[in-house]
Formats: sequence, C-alpha cells, structure tokens
Amino acid sequence: FILGSDWCTKNAARIDYEKNQVSIRSSYGRTFIPYHKSIDGLTLDVKSINVIYIPPRESYTVQAKVELSSADTVYFSPVDVIQSEKPIVMSPSLLHINNYTTYLEIYNPHDYTYTLPMNTLLGRVTHTPYEMHSCLFFDTSREHSSLSSQHHIFNTIELEPKSSTTSNTIDKLITHIKNVQDQQQLRLILQQHMKIFDISKVTQANTHIQHTINTGDSLPISSRPYPRTIEQRRELQDEIQKMTQTNQIRPSNSPWSSPVIIHKKKDGGIRFLVDYRKLNS
Repeated sequence: FILGSDWCTKNAARIDYEKNQVSIRSSYGRTFIPYHKSIDGLTLDVKSINVIYIPPRESYTVQAKVELSSADTVYFSPVDVIQSEKPIVMSPSLLHINNYTTYLEIYNPHDYTYTLPMNTLLGRVTHTPYEMHSCLFFDTSREHSSLSSQHHIFNTIELEPKSSTTSNTIDKLITHIKNVQDQQQLRLILQQHMKIFDISKVTQANTHIQHTINTGDSLPISSRPYPRTIEQRRELQDEIQKMTQTNQIRPSNSPWSSPVIIHKKKDGGIRFLVDYRKLNS
C-alpha cells in the first residue's frame, strides 16, 4: 500500500513493521489493518478525467486520475487494445503522479477524430519493476521544461519532455481564469491544438506561393556588411548556422544584398534583422 503523509496525520496512522499492520484512529478506538511487505504486486487503475477528442493521426496528452496521492515514478501498463475495443495506441511508460493526477500520451492512428469518454480505463500503474525494457518517460512534475521532437536518454529509458513543456505553456496561458470549470474547458480546447503551443523547436508553414519582386532595369543594390567585433561576428555566424539548419534561410549568390543587424533581446536571446533602408530609399 501507499499512504500519504496528510492522510496519516489526519487519521493518526501508526505503522507496525514488526507485525506488518497499520492502525488508524476511528470512532470505535483504533482499527488494525494487516498489509503485505511487498508492494510489487499492487496495481491501480488509471482513468481519463474528462471527455477527450483526439484528432486523426495525432498524439494527444491526456490528463488522468489515479487512486494515489503522489509518486515520483510508477510503471504504466496500457489496457489491451483488443480487450478494450478502443482504436487508440498507448505505450508502456514511466509516469509521475501529483495530487492524484498524471499525464500520458495517446495516439489516434485513424482518419477520424476519436472521442475518449470520461472515466475510461486507460491502463494500470504498478510499483516500478527492478528489470524493465525501454519505455517512454513523461515527466510532468517539472515547471521549467513536452509530443515528438527531441528525446533524451536516461539509461535505457527514452524521455519525452515535449509533452511537459507544451502542457506548462498551456497552463500559464489559462492561469488568469479563476473559475475552475471554465479553466478546464479552455484547457481541453487548447490541448486539441497542442502543436501550436510547441516552442521546443522552430516550425514554419509550407506553402506553394512564389514571391517575385519586379526590379525592372534597376541595377542591383549591394551594401557592405557593418563592422563588428570578433565576438559579434561569432554570434552572427552561429545564428546564421542555426537558421540554415532549420531551413529558415539558404545560401544565395544574388548580386542584391543588405547588411545584417544583431539585436540583443532582454531575455538574452538574439533578434536577427536585415537593414533594407538603402533598398527602400
């Protein structure tokens, strides 16, 4: 069993390790409850808290409830898809539980939106086994760090911080809403479009529009780069390399050129600016 400190204090719980029993205060005196030493076999149901709409062929971070106040790491085993008759995909994973809630990822592999009813049994959590194959680890306890993208390796366990980062971003956007029900409804709406709030990597819209500027018979305008210190040149080169790797810019041999300005932002980041004043004059 797993007991929280608040519950133990409220019920004046006493644990007798010699007799393997717990006693709690009751209206009839003290009630004694035996327990087993091993918690490896303890399983707890994980159920969805709200009605969730999972878009087609997308992963969705779902908030779920567990009859456990808190735990740093528990092993989640999803229900058998055939037995549950639910057309969704879940992976075994390590979860963090806080205030009887946790977060896990569900994938909808179909071409239609799947509705996950409230109080749906998603799987079960158990005490973390000593020997375990690789699985996903969703750390929802961190305030500073969310469903694809970058992975980190912890021994043989694959971590996915993206879900946590995106969820934290959404939580910050709705903190000003005081009504709990309104806040939860808005959270569900925003979670259906989680990709919009993912700032873990640079994203760009892909279109087929070709932009053309008619220069007529004008001679190309080419401006010299502004003088910079060695440190400024290094910062500029690093920024150009980052933007090239994310396909934001590409090398060009055009005779038209304008100088670049690097502006330091308040948060320490860099704003990349192109000075087109000569071109626009």
